[in-house]
Amino acid sequence: MREILQGLAADSEDGNLKYEIRDGVFKSLCIAAEGVSKAAEASGIRKDATIWKLSIDGTGKSATRDYCLAHGEARIGWGKVGDLSSPDLIDQAAYMALGVQDKSTIQDFSVGTDVGDVILCIGSNNSFQAVGVVQGPYRYDPNPPLGVRENYKNVLPVKWLIQGQDINVTEINDGVGFTQKTMYAMRRLIWQDVEALLRRNGAELENAANVPAAPGKKPHVLIIDEINRGNISRIFGDLITLIESSKRRGSKEALEVTLPYSKKKFSVPDNVYLMGTMNTADRSLAGLDVALRRRFVFEEMPPKPELLSTVAGIDLKRLLGIMNQRIEVLLGRDHLLGHAYFIGVESLPALKEVFRRQIVPLLQEYFFENWEKIAMVLNDPRKPKECQFLSKLEFDVHVLFGSEEGVGNGNSRWQINAAAFDKIESYTGIYN
Repeated sequence: MREILQGLAADSEDGNLKYEIRDGVFKSLCIAAEGVSKAAEASGIRKDATIWKLSIDGTGKSATRDYCLAHGEARIGWGKVGDLSSPDLIDQAAYMALGVQDKSTIQDFSVGTDVGDVILCIGSNNSFQAVGVVQGPYRYDPNPPLGVRENYKNVLPVKWLIQGQDINVTEINDGVGFTQKTMYAMRRLIWQDVEALLRRNGAELENAANVPAAPGKKPHVLIIDEINRGNISRIFGDLITLIESSKRRGSKEALEVTLPYSKKKFSVPDNVYLMGTMNTADRSLAGLDVALRRRFVFEEMPPKPELLSTVAGIDLKRLLGIMNQRIEVLLGRDHLLGHAYFIGVESLPALKEVFRRQIVPLLQEYFFENWEKIAMVLNDPRKPKECQFLSKLEFDVHVLFGSEEGVGNGNSRWQINAAAFDKIESYTGIYN
């Protein structure tokens, strides 16, 4: 469950080892499937919006912050550094004198944000008072307006969607408040987390009531190849219940779990589908978890010879069809050859490679080296000797042992006739 939903990844920061919580493939898919709400989309918040923490002139009363919230701006100081978008910035003495944290802040503010990103303007060490969405690129304002602190010359255009709040962020930030750094990306958060927190605190986006209901969301599919080969309980964990249609988000019996690392609530959207593939010839299928059998619909995907054409005078459709008929009689229908082996075959050399590298070795595995039956599948007994893929060699037991006593019936061996793979008649002879 941890790997498919969430896990820990080692990283380093300023030479120190740290562990970050990373979403797994299934959780990322569920986030993408859920998308942003229509209200958020109408407000300009992009699907993969980065959530930024920003302190505008601290946390106390501030005329500078009031101006920004009233005029669609976000501002930071460091006015003496000059235009943060200048190509000569790193050569400026004022910039060189800054610490690592300050340099990181002005880089994030000037070039780190994208249109549609979300800004949380903090009100205290644990809460934010306003939520905005970035509207355009950074600009330098050499002459701040009246009431704004003189060194607050660095500006981002921001549409403030919600103001006048006091919402505790620790609930969605793993119990952690804001750090002292003026601006940084909150990698633990996604917009859906913020929107859900706003909703729980009675704060709606300003246009939420006027946005029509969203149409059906596009389906999102996770394909797990060879699903029966995995450790089902390890792969799915608590998901085995959450993926049931009656337990999906929005249903009457909806369930959610608390993720082990982030401690956030998680449920599965109803537009997420899981598809597993398996080979019924695989003996591990017998031990397939009953819980998985009950929650998945099983659909047989038989070979489709009709998709194949004729190559070098060899009718691949008939070839595959007759071989599978013989395999079904000798071994059972669970071991039929798939048409995928021949889909890309467009020449005799390509067909030769498929037979030598895939078909014959697979038949050896299927029949446990019973060469007589392999030869029957390939119709070798009814073909001229030079067109037989398999050749039977007889041993002279008397020459080898001087007597037949104790030797049994093992007086013959088989070998692959390499020259037969180059003959068209070797293949047409399978079905003629």
